[in-house]
Amino acid sequence: MLTHRTEAEKLLERREQEALSLPPFSEIVRGGILTRYRRCGKPTCHCATTKGHGPSHYLQVTIKPGKTEQILLSEDMLPVAQRWVDNYQRWWEALEKVSEVNRQLIRLRAAELSGDKETTGKKSGRAKAQSKARGSEK
Repeated sequence: MLTHRTEAEKLLERREQEALSLPPFSEIVRGGILTRYRRCGKPTCHCATTKGHGPSHYLQVTIKPGKTEQILLSEDMLPVAQRWVDNYQRWWEALEKVSEVNRQLIRLRAAELSGDKETTGKKSGRAKAQSKARGSEK
C-alpha cells in the first residue's frame, strides 16, 4: 500500500505541474490561421502572374457544421491570434494529460479499496457468488 501512496503522490505532482505550465485561460481561442492571396481579375495586374494580392490573414473558426466564421487579422494582430490558437492547443493537450493522470489515480484508488476488502475479510458481490457456487458443487 505504501507503493500506491508514493505513486499517487507522483501522479498528483505531475498533474499539478501540468496545470502550472498552462498559459492564461483568458488568452485562448479555438480556430486556425488562414493566409490568402487574391487575384483581382485584371489581365494586366501583377497578380495575374504572381501569387496575387496579399497576404491577407484570417482567424477561421467553425461554429457548427456548415457555419464558419473568418476574422480578418492585421499584421499586428497576427502574432497575438497565432499565440492564442497555440494556447488553445496547449490547453487541450494538458486536458488530455490530466485526464490520463486522473484515470491512473482512479485505478490506484480502486486497487487500494479492493485490497482493503481483502484484508478486512469483506468479499465483493462477485466473490460471494463464486464462493456460494463452489459451496453448492460439493
